[in-house]
Amino acid sequence: MKVTFLALLLSFTTVFSFAQSGINKHDIPTRARLDLKGAWEFALDSADKGIQEQWYSKDFDGQMNLPGTTDLNKKGYHNQDLTTMHYSRVYKYEGPAWYRRKVIIPKDFKGKHISLFLERTKTTKVWIDQTLVGGSSILQSPQTFDLSKYLTPGEHTVTIRVDNILKLTPYGNVHIYSDDAQTNWNGIIGELFLEATAKTYINNLQVFPDVEHKKINVKMGISNAADLKQVTVDLQLEHIADGKITKLATQRFKQASAAEMTLSYDFGDAMQLWDEYNRPLYRLTAAISGGKIKDAATAEFGMRKFSTNGTQFSINGRTTFLKGKHDAAVFPLTGHPPMDVDGWLKIFNVAKAWGINHYRFHSWSPPKAAFTAADQLGIYLQVELPFWGGLDNDTLASALRAEGIAMLKHFANHPSFVMFSHGNEIWGGHDRVEQNILAFKAYDPRPLYTMGSNVNIGYHPLQKSSDFFVGSRTGSKGDTILTHTRMTHAFADSKNGARLNALPPSTDFDYSYPVSELRVPIVSHEIGQYQIYPDYREISKYTGVVEARNLEVFKQRLQSAGMMDQNIAFQQASGMWAALCYKAELEAAFRTSGFGGFQLLDLQDFPGQGTALVGILDAFMDDKKVISKEDWRMSINDVVLLAAFPKYVWTNGEPFKAKLEVANYSNKDLQQAIIWKLKRKNGTPIAMSVLEGMVFKQGGLTTVKEINIPLSAIKQAEQLFLEITLENTAYKNVYPIWVYPQDAPVAPKKAVNVLTRLDANTLKQLQGGAKVLLFPQAADVKANAVGGLFPPEFWNYGMFKGISESNKKPVSPGTLGLLTNADHPLFRDFPTDSHTNWQWYSIIKASNPLILDKTSQAYRPVVQVIDNLERNHKLGMVFEFKVGKGKLLVCMSQLNLIMDKPEARQFYNSIVNYMNTSDFNPAQDIDAAQLRELGLL
Repeated sequence: MKVTFLALLLSFTTVFSFAQSGINKHDIPTRARLDLKGAWEFALDSADKGIQEQWYSKDFDGQMNLPGTTDLNKKGYHNQDLTTMHYSRVYKYEGPAWYRRKVIIPKDFKGKHISLFLERTKTTKVWIDQTLVGGSSILQSPQTFDLSKYLTPGEHTVTIRVDNILKLTPYGNVHIYSDDAQTNWNGIIGELFLEATAKTYINNLQVFPDVEHKKINVKMGISNAADLKQVTVDLQLEHIADGKITKLATQRFKQASAAEMTLSYDFGDAMQLWDEYNRPLYRLTAAISGGKIKDAATAEFGMRKFSTNGTQFSINGRTTFLKGKHDAAVFPLTGHPPMDVDGWLKIFNVAKAWGINHYRFHSWSPPKAAFTAADQLGIYLQVELPFWGGLDNDTLASALRAEGIAMLKHFANHPSFVMFSHGNEIWGGHDRVEQNILAFKAYDPRPLYTMGSNVNIGYHPLQKSSDFFVGSRTGSKGDTILTHTRMTHAFADSKNGARLNALPPSTDFDYSYPVSELRVPIVSHEIGQYQIYPDYREISKYTGVVEARNLEVFKQRLQSAGMMDQNIAFQQASGMWAALCYKAELEAAFRTSGFGGFQLLDLQDFPGQGTALVGILDAFMDDKKVISKEDWRMSINDVVLLAAFPKYVWTNGEPFKAKLEVANYSNKDLQQAIIWKLKRKNGTPIAMSVLEGMVFKQGGLTTVKEINIPLSAIKQAEQLFLEITLENTAYKNVYPIWVYPQDAPVAPKKAVNVLTRLDANTLKQLQGGAKVLLFPQAADVKANAVGGLFPPEFWNYGMFKGISESNKKPVSPGTLGLLTNADHPLFRDFPTDSHTNWQWYSIIKASNPLILDKTSQAYRPVVQVIDNLERNHKLGMVFEFKVGKGKLLVCMSQLNLIMDKPEARQFYNSIVNYMNTSDFNPAQDIDAAQLRELGLL
């Protein structure tokens, strides 16, 4: 159906900007807008024949609402994709789409400069009536078009061709348009209007704070089609704080006309500084006049100086620490980012409540609304060019330079825009990247710049242009934990997945070595990446433009494996373990003197790249309930209380030793008592002390005390807790430790036969009524077992399995931690949680969990290893069967080979003690044939 547009349907908006309160009302500069939001004629051009067939001169039968996308308007083809690589768009389209509407240009637009403003879209071409007036490939900033020559008063047709075909944006699988993230939508979102200004008008307005001299330098670009020789400039400022707007004195200048002019405005002692704690903002209105020509433009800014001081960041001279979150443009309901401030306030408020003060936008930049919201809440933003790969030609480099300059022009006034990266994991074309960064710094020195995030996965040396370094390692020594700046890597990137899987757990290490290697702040790249099993109830939340068909596939696999009843238990156990690993990651960063900060991957799930459910929040930023917000904030706050000790497992024959520290990155020095106590699970203290008179200087790490606590009073296996609090504050921290008897002999076997292999003779004994504790040899069960992995699987199993295989590297075991019943009598002498905790390290590392898929669907191991959501094996570390008249308990950890470890000895004793009680009464029968199927016979 043909869509007609009447002048009455157009919103005619006049925007007034006052240069100073004393200006005569009739002299107020004005800009007029025609709002183009609403219904547009629409047509898909999947065959790409529209230009050849001159569609710009034809009416379209379809209709679509703008701002909007083809997905939101249910245009394109109905997508039947069942990929598990990411969620699936319901309606999918890639290629040209045409948008057309008639406009009535009012008489008072005559003789004016008229521009078309498209806040965010893809590659475009624009026609007025039948004349092509221009095109743009800018992705991350508004596209504007000068239509002054083509729009006279009266009726005209505006036609916009938007093409989202990926070959037009050869920047890699970046998050500005990837279906792994916000989707490759077609459409126009955000503001959409025609604007009329005087012939001589302000085309650029940038504010450069000079905190030291309490002034701003204002750079104005002026298009002077009216050929004015001189202009009067009024700079009016408004102060915005706590919902109140206060006008400041106006300063007037008379200037010779120039394409660019720089003016200064002095604040004096009235200047107020912006940071994460105090967020006063200013609105500058710059008005120009000359004869009958008048125009005005506005810019909001904050007075701040975000800089570096050696290897740390500072805000207005005060050391700050970046507690960052990676943002991959995950917006499941709309498939595109919010374009309104309220939408971003909601997102940032959630992140801030979980301790975040910094956002890194991975290979994309958010719209203006995000910067405005971050300005209001005090969030430090790192934005990136839409680039991921090798910068292998000058054409591509030039396109990215244009993209970057546009971003600086439109967003750099915002005080929250503090850091700029050229892209993600750049592996080539470094000289071109360096040239672009130098060009950006010359154009706008306000943000800090870096060559990229994790360039060559951290191995590329720091370039001269980089003000800071974002990486997972410094590359000077090759693949070594010594240079790592995070605790985990994929097996494809580092031997055995790096520290958390390769070394016994402790809290007394830091990243001082990589800090010592660089002259600039280090921000650790994408820390964490611990996969959590999904809660499949989340599927019902996908009611927008994408469906969680990836989760539906995985859910079906769990159902087929007969373990759907364990879904929530898997999610909770893997999630609680992941949260503990995140705690270790966060505190390692705070424990490092001179460190710049970190960027989590992630606070929320990323449902792309093979489905990486690595967040403690889901894709909607809703709480998974795997850790309380209060417990999470113990390790990510502006003040973090720390304990450094060499191990989590102790014996009662040694003292517990720890160094207490306070990382104070608040906005002031603190002078409060520290209270510490070592207590039992029931809260009974074993030792405690109040340390008075301590001063914790702002901006770094203070050592409080080294404690030394005898453990001889602990007579049996116990889990204890070290609790540290800062008196009269909400700051606290809690660490578990495990204490085992030092001299406890290995439990007598009594009637238990301990074997490493079953054969015909031992099977006969078992069937006749014997008790057998079996430690199968790894070689005997290799075909039906997986390796022992301590941390949860990195990112996701499928993606890095393929990368490891293609690079001829070891493949990770791919598991997500333990699920146990902590009240089971087997654990009577081995205190445990329902999930993995630090005391399991050596036991897990010595294990090879057995695949029990061939047991009955109802059968459950005593200690189950949670498999990844792709395989869904039923994995057993400890499990038991009835064999004839006998009883068999199988332990897939080679405890007999690691009896020098107190935890292994204690677990062995606990197992044997259990087997010598009446509680050892397996419910599941198994015969010889089934034992052979499992590889146990």
